[in-house]
Amino acid sequence: MSHKEEVVIIGAGPVGLTLAYLLAQRGVSIKIFEKNTQLQKDYRASTFHAGTLDLLADSGITKGLIERGIVCPDFQYRGWKEGRIAQFDHALISAYTSHPFRLQCEQFKLSDFLYHELMHMPHVHIFMDHGLTDLQNHSDEVELEFIHSGVKKIVKAPWVVGTDGGKSTTRKSLGLEFSGFTYEEKILVLGTPFDMRNSFEDLSFVNYFSDPVNYAHMLKIPDLWRMSLPLPNDLEDKVALSNAYIDSRLASLIPNLSSSQIEVKGVYHVHQRVVDRYRVGRVFLAGDAAHLNNPKGGMGLNGGLHDAVSLSHIFQDYFFADREHFDDYEKQRRYEAINAIHHQTQNNYNALKESDDQARETLFNRWRALEANEKESIDFLLNTSMINSLWRCGLLEKPAKAL
Repeated sequence: MSHKEEVVIIGAGPVGLTLAYLLAQRGVSIKIFEKNTQLQKDYRASTFHAGTLDLLADSGITKGLIERGIVCPDFQYRGWKEGRIAQFDHALISAYTSHPFRLQCEQFKLSDFLYHELMHMPHVHIFMDHGLTDLQNHSDEVELEFIHSGVKKIVKAPWVVGTDGGKSTTRKSLGLEFSGFTYEEKILVLGTPFDMRNSFEDLSFVNYFSDPVNYAHMLKIPDLWRMSLPLPNDLEDKVALSNAYIDSRLASLIPNLSSSQIEVKGVYHVHQRVVDRYRVGRVFLAGDAAHLNNPKGGMGLNGGLHDAVSLSHIFQDYFFADREHFDDYEKQRRYEAINAIHHQTQNNYNALKESDDQARETLFNRWRALEANEKESIDFLLNTSMINSLWRCGLLEKPAKAL
């Protein structure tokens, strides 16, 4: 394979490693550059939707995820005082997907699985401790500047994909706008081995709590139960992570859970942003480097994985079928980031934090009515599972029964 038939990927997170794996399976030469010395144990994303599992099934990635994760057939909307308000079962969409469930698996387990697979694949080279500092996008190649062990290193590449996260150096080097906004609130994420089912009756493995102050999502991952709570933006992170503050937040919500039982904790800023261009010349952006969104609904990582699949198809057509349609990538994926992922996650956020009592009761009644209406529940689940999004952008073929 010539130098032309090589893709350099910036960032060894789940999106970059997925793209590398999909292309390496077809024999494309891959170089991955990661600024950290080892893979990051990141708990932020853990939900894999039915549409994503269908999309990755033929590659073997879905099988690897299922072996490491928890199958969650349903999810609930709840109130802290009201309990279960509505529950939605993915069995309703079993005619449209081979995976009628959400899979809960920490994103670092996907990265670890892919990393070890890639280490044994020909034409794949992974360079850790290589932080990108600059790039020059020429007509015939891209010149990349890295720092490795304090020493500058220049690498030339025919094609580059930046999957280096929300603070992407790739995106910044291209001078692109990252339009959108940052939420006033931050998110406190807590992980505990304490079984939340001891505190809540009829609890699902995936739950969204509506509350004007303590709106939250609570879900089971293989090792822990994980919960998120909003934080005032002016609250210092070290205060939010203190045992005293965590105990003060838990006292009224889960009295039999305390800070001493918390094993994982973190504070995160939340954004809704989409880059103005997904491709500049020979450089592409994918995942958080291209789009960031509110985590309510678990769509950010999934959208990044859809980017990876889209790019893998486009590169395969270019390398092996002599069909060049790089411009289709932005058309296929940017629209979905704005009109599916952002729209859905913003709606989820607005609903969960509703503060007016009458409006909340109207919302609860709407959820109950939705649960009771099978046809509307199916349409709803096709959206939340991202199947509609994948049909719309053409990454999954829409079955005749859904036409």
